Amino acid sequence: MTILTSRNGPLHIGPGYPLVLISDALRLDRRTMAQLGAASDQDIVARMVGLARVGHTSGIDMVDIMISCDDVDEAALLPQIAVAVHDAIGCPISLDSRNVDALRAVLAALRPYKALINSVTAEAHVLDVLLPVAAEFGAAIIGMPIGDDHGLPRDVAGRVAEAGVILERASAYGIPRDDVVMDAICLAPAAEPASMAVSLETLQRFHDELGVATTLGISNAGHGMPTRSHIALAYLLAAAPWGLDSALVNPRTPLLIEEVRAIDFLTDRDPYGKRYLRHYRATHPAESSRRP
Repeated sequence: MTILTSRNGPLHIGPGYPLVLISDALRLDRRTMAQLGAASDQDIVARMVGLARVGHTSGIDMVDIMISCDDVDEAALLPQIAVAVHDAIGCPISLDSRNVDALRAVLAALRPYKALINSVTAEAHVLDVLLPVAAEFGAAIIGMPIGDDHGLPRDVAGRVAEAGVILERASAYGIPRDDVVMDAICLAPAAEPASMAVSLETLQRFHDELGVATTLGISNAGHGMPTRSHIALAYLLAAAPWGLDSALVNPRTPLLIEEVRAIDFLTDRDPYGKRYLRHYRATHPAESSRRP
């Protein structure tokens, strides 16, 4: 089980706890920058905070922030965004970055809270760069089992093997297994029809054999298909009973929160449906106030 912290308190990722939903909306790429035009850093930060608020209001647990634009000074901007989002909504922060200067600046600014570094592959050159930063600041990591031995594995055994490499190297840097969330890899079934079955079994084996919390980038599921969000949600619900503990999701997915609250109840992550009922009463106050 992995525990992240923030001003809102601890957030548990692991078996027996509700599925943790991570917003994948906070992306700053060339297309976004083109839309923003001559926006200042302050404007960009405000936009990211706005996106984070939308997800948080709907029921998303935390955010993942990624900057993939060469025209932006990531080391300067990423800390501004992360701190502003945390100050605004108080949720845990995931950082999808390999920029060591940016990561150090953000993690230092977020202290004493525990953040998440996404994604640490099993490639030696990535491990040697990112693991020391995680160890220095006590951050957790998302392990992505893509490595030097198997590349991007298309089978379960390859993913488990590459995950083992990540865990071994993390341990060498003093990072405990509980600080590793392992990504089982969601590929697009439109391109690889059998890939979902591989991902589901991988989730189960990550739990049973490696004893780590799990995640998936669910939005990939609908790539190349119409109404992508419908496919992504179906994938998410199917993965939950196989050991999915967290997922990067599009917070605007219709019925996302309602369906996830329901699957948490059905898979005993929400005993007696207490969390489901809280959400229902919050979103249906008129009906909840009716007496029989």
